[in-house]
Order: sequence, then C-alpha cells, then structure tokens
Amino acid sequence: MSHPNKKAFAFSLIVAIGGLVFGLDLVLIAGTFDYTEIQFGLNAAQKGLIASGPGWGALAALAFAGWVCDRIGRKKTLLVIAALYTISAIGSSLSWGFWSLFLFRLIGGLAFTSLSLASMYIGEIAPPEIRGKLVGSNQLNIAVGIFAGSGLNYLIADIGNSNVDWASAIFLNDQTAWRWMLGIETLPAIIWFLLLLTIPESPRWLVLNDKTEQARSVLAKITPAHKVQEQLDEILRNLKDIHHSLNYAQQAKLLFSRKLWVALAVGLILAWVQPWTGMNPLQSFMPQIFEYAGRGETKLLDQFIINLVGMFFTLLAILVIDKIGRRIILIGGLAACASGWLLVAYGFGSATYSVTPEVVQAIPQSIDPSGLSQLIGQVFDNEMTFKSAIRDSVGADVYNQVESAVMLHGVSMNAVLVLAGIVLFVCAFNFSAGPVLWILFSELFPTKVRALAITGCAWVTTIFGGIVVQQLFPLEIEWFGSTVTFIIYGTFCLLGMIALAKLTPETKGKSIEEIEAEIERLSNKA
Repeated sequence: MSHPNKKAFAFSLIVAIGGLVFGLDLVLIAGTFDYTEIQFGLNAAQKGLIASGPGWGALAALAFAGWVCDRIGRKKTLLVIAALYTISAIGSSLSWGFWSLFLFRLIGGLAFTSLSLASMYIGEIAPPEIRGKLVGSNQLNIAVGIFAGSGLNYLIADIGNSNVDWASAIFLNDQTAWRWMLGIETLPAIIWFLLLLTIPESPRWLVLNDKTEQARSVLAKITPAHKVQEQLDEILRNLKDIHHSLNYAQQAKLLFSRKLWVALAVGLILAWVQPWTGMNPLQSFMPQIFEYAGRGETKLLDQFIINLVGMFFTLLAILVIDKIGRRIILIGGLAACASGWLLVAYGFGSATYSVTPEVVQAIPQSIDPSGLSQLIGQVFDNEMTFKSAIRDSVGADVYNQVESAVMLHGVSMNAVLVLAGIVLFVCAFNFSAGPVLWILFSELFPTKVRALAITGCAWVTTIFGGIVVQQLFPLEIEWFGSTVTFIIYGTFCLLGMIALAKLTPETKGKSIEEIEAEIERLSNKA
C-alpha cells in the first residue's frame, strides 16, 4: 500500500471508530435489562422504548445532519457527535428511573448519525481501488464494538456478582453493575473525539465551498503525487455547476430525477430491508432470546462468543469485497440470513414448556410458590399459552421476577439448533447486509446530492432499525411469540433479496463519477 493510501486508510479508521462506539451502545444495553427491569419496574413497552431511545434521537438528528455537515463541514460535525456520545454515556450510567435513562439514551441517538457521516466522509477521501475496504471498516468497527460490548457485559456482570473487595471499593456490585455497563462507553467516546482532531476535512466538501487550494492540500496527503491534479480536475468537473448555495429543495429535485432513479430505489430498499433483518433487536435482546431457549445461565457468554465469530466474518467481508463485489455478497448474504432465522423459528416452534419442581425451587424465596405448584405436571406445546398460564397463576406484577427461572428450567427445545441459527444469521449479516449497506450508500449517490441522499437513506434505516423494529420486538414476543417473530424477520430477508437482485448494480473498482454515469445509464434504460 502506497504512503498516500496508508494515510487515507488511517483517516478512515479514525472516523470509523464512531462505529465501534455505536456497536458498544447497541449491545451494552442488552446486559442491563435484568437489573433495570426489577429496579425500575419496566414492562415490555418500556424496555422497547429504552432499546429504541437512540433511534428517536437519531431520527431527529438526521433531519438536519446533512444540512449541518454541508455548512460546517464533515470534520466539525463528527466532533460534535463524539461529544454527544460522551454526554449520553455519563448520563445513562447515572440515571435514576425510566425517563432519565430514556432521555440520555435519546441524546446518544443524536450521535448515531456517525454511521452515515462516516460513510460519507470515507467515500469522499477513499481511492476507488480500496474504497470498499475503507467504508467497510465502519462496519468492522461496529462488529468490534458489538464484540467488546458483549465481553464487557459478561465481565462486569461476573465481577458484580463476585463480591470481591476491590469491586466493592469502586461500587461495582449486583445492584450497580448495569451502571458500569453503560458508563464504560465514556472512555472510547473521549478517545474518538481526540483522534478526530487529527483528520483533514473532506476534499470534495472543500471544493464544494470554493476552497480549492485546501482541497489540493488534502488530496496531496491521500493521493499519489502524479494523480493529485487529475483527481482535483475530476472533482471540479463533477461539481462545476454546483455551489454551496444549492438548497435541499434543489438537491431533492435532482435526487428524484429520472437519471438517479436506480440509485434512489436501491438506497431506499436497502435502507428499509436491512433493519427488518432483525440484527438490532437481536443484539439488544439476545440474552433474553437465549433465556427463552433455556440457556439463561450462559446467555451473556453465548452472546460474547457469537459476536466474536461475527466480527471475524465482518473482517472477511472487508478483505474480499473489492474482489468479489458488492452485489453477489449482498444477495447471497440475505439468503443465508433468511435461512438462519428459519432455523431459529423451527427451534422455538418445536419446543415444549412445563413447570417442573426445579422451576419452583429456583424462584426467589420472597415469592409464594403455591401459584406455580398447581401447574406442575402440565405440558404446553405453545410458548404463548405457557406464559399466559404462568402470568395468571402468579399475577402480572410477579411475572417479571420469576420469568428468568421459569424459562431457564421449564423449556425443552433443541437449543443447539437455535444457537446454530443465530450464528448463521449473525455471520451472514456481518458478511453482507451490514457492511454492504454503508458501502453502497457511499457509492451510489453523486457528491452534489450526497448530503441529502445518504442522510435521507440513513433516516429510513433509523426509523425502522433504531425505532420501529427495536420498539416492536418485546411487544411482538409478548403478542405473537418467538416463532412468529423470527419468521417475520426471515421473510423480510427473502423479500429484500428478491428486490435487490433485480436492481442493484455492481460498483467495485469504479470512481464516484464513473458510478454516477452507470447509474444514469441504468435509470434511463429502466
């Protein structure tokens, strides 16, 4: 790799650290529900709101994030985002109830625009021959953050239950472990802020704002010397009729024109399908899913191991995506995602449920076991019927306190099949839909509409992935049961595969300007 490419790679990795903080935020909350459900008395709707809280913040931020990054630049916007992550982590760890936790999670969501802005920035500085790898590093950092968050949850929960002296000295115990889980995010957020101070501004943004000489200086850092003028001339030609005064209405008119029809269609379909694959709710509620599968004792360790394997597949995707291409990886990956969910759904659908003496012995001593005792010997072949019987026997208020013990000891299912299905899904997602979404977002749209197009597609992704799917998951489990919920996700994977197979062009190895010409050709042909 040449010296300029190394610099572009380094700047891209720094910006992509925002993905690591995002991954941490997504998973750390999963380890807290066992604590906050009891301490704050959370119901299913409230758990969904806490999980989706960042999505509401991201939805609000994306409404003006494109305008902000066009006005003050990509770099300054990313610095603001890093500061918001820090405020959210500190505030969440100090929360005193449901609403305060939701509020600080929502503030953190304002920073979730880091994903779309990182893709925008990396796409604007990356050489075409390594752009897929560099934009994919954003997803790799998300996978690293998810993996690290899973490990931290497991480690903090274990230490919190150990009662060792040094843990007590820093107020880490079984009552405060969740605060440490949420607060640990502060450290990487501060480090990211400091590293962002070292990156240059996007050369395309500089040209867009009539700062050509500054753009030339940045290109000299990230482009071989003999190609600097050529690259600058190409950017100038592409932006010759575009000035900073181009408003959102003008960008929207161009984005919705016939010549960009294919780009807009692929972007919106991908933005809609990726959240409905179910990755975000899986990460936020994976311990609960394993609990329902009878693996409650190892649920945090299971999540840690799965995300370790998933991280490897993200790295593998980055290594091969500029060789294999985006299209085949995306389509094949969605087919594998669907297969994974169907295995999970079959595992839950073939399970049986019963109240055993072990269930009665495992519930807290403060709870009268007589209600459960009358169910001993009954076998249920339906998760919803079983939960309803338990709730009727002990009452809705007590149900949350006994649910873990009941599901750990009262479920008989092929848990290995469920585990295999989840592993298949996570590996397929991390190899395909995860990295390809941000790579295509950074490639499909020309610079002149990039701010509106990328933030607009990210807005759609946030509505579904950050809010709707996250918020609905605990309610779907409560209303329809696990089997139907996982069939829904598998169906969306298949629908997305069919639609994207018809429309998605191959973009590997092409400059942004070459992709624009190809998109225009395909749009006029359609």
